[in-house]
Amino acid sequence: KLRKESLMKKIMLVVALGALGTCAFAGIAVDDKLPAGNIIVDGIEGDVVRVHQDQRGTAGEKWFYWAMRVTGAAGRTVKFAFDKSPGGGPVGVRGPVVSLDRGKTFSYPLDGKSKADGFTYAFPKDADEVWFYECHPYVRADWDRFTAKHGLATCTGNPAFEVGTLCKSRKGADVPLARVGCIQKSPKYRIFMSARHHCSESMASWVLEGVAEAFLADDDLGRWLRENMELMMVPMTDYDGVQAGDQGKNRPPHDHNRDYTEFIYPETKAIAEWIAGRAGGKLDVFIDVHCPWIRGKYNEFLYTPWKDPKIVPSAPDEVRFSQLLERLQCGSMRYKASDDLPFGKGWNKGANYAQGWSAVIWACNRVKGLRIARTLEVPFQNANGAVVTRETCRDLGRDVAKTLQATLVP
Repeated sequence: KLRKESLMKKIMLVVALGALGTCAFAGIAVDDKLPAGNIIVDGIEGDVVRVHQDQRGTAGEKWFYWAMRVTGAAGRTVKFAFDKSPGGGPVGVRGPVVSLDRGKTFSYPLDGKSKADGFTYAFPKDADEVWFYECHPYVRADWDRFTAKHGLATCTGNPAFEVGTLCKSRKGADVPLARVGCIQKSPKYRIFMSARHHCSESMASWVLEGVAEAFLADDDLGRWLRENMELMMVPMTDYDGVQAGDQGKNRPPHDHNRDYTEFIYPETKAIAEWIAGRAGGKLDVFIDVHCPWIRGKYNEFLYTPWKDPKIVPSAPDEVRFSQLLERLQCGSMRYKASDDLPFGKGWNKGANYAQGWSAVIWACNRVKGLRIARTLEVPFQNANGAVVTRETCRDLGRDVAKTLQATLVP
């Protein structure tokens, strides 16, 4: 009887901790107490941890983002088992992204050793705390490190890099924006780029960093960009979702990237107003960076889903951009123009936008002067066989900047 009572108390403790986002058993604790954390612990039985991703704020189809912290497992080998959904499970094609130093560095230690619905990890003997993510995270702290790196923490600042606030989020936070390049005078070309209309698509923010770095580089390309182009960028559109670790897709009544008809979110409204005010409603380029599904066709290579030909501002310039990006790229994530998804094929159909205009569709219809207006889909972990990391995404950003120069200059 005493043993049964003791066991019941342990079970009740596990259930109570799980309800609080934390679960512990035999010294192992699993929780969401890390940047952009997202996990629900279903139970821990010996060295098996059963978990699933939190779908808060997402309606209908389940999404796959998750992030968890594990403590008390040093020296042990632990199996993590996820629900077998969506698409077989939420673990990426290269396994979890793992950090042993609280987010300073990340790696794929289980590449080729994981399954879609789980993985087994041998914790180093000195690993008191390990972070596991579905993909490389990007939160406000990463943005702050980036801006500090480029001189904005000094009293003199950087004349080619201006950081500000787009608006207040629904939760009252400052949503960051930046202007880079030719910002002290009227530029020849104006570029707008955004990321994280779906907050869990974090690789997109790293791409924007790479574009900005190209503008700030001490080389011929950087000097030309600073003299001729103004880059306007919003690195985390669904800012509250980014910080909270939400999925971001299919928020009822619609998510940020279907809000350019109603403008119920302060960020989308502010983007439209900023372009109208700062650029007079006129841009040369509008690029919104996303990440696709977690695996499979159209999810493991770089591509652009083409918009309805009826609204594309300049089809010749779009084709030229694709051809030049394929030819000029230097990064390891190889883009091929033939991988682009034509309008009307696969998921890329008019019915996909029944809830409202996306950012790019809005730009095609409302922004004057556009030569390029496209979405860029950047995979989470695998891009035509190349490993996707923070560094490779920055490399892609630099390739995009180089291609913008080559496309726009006569």
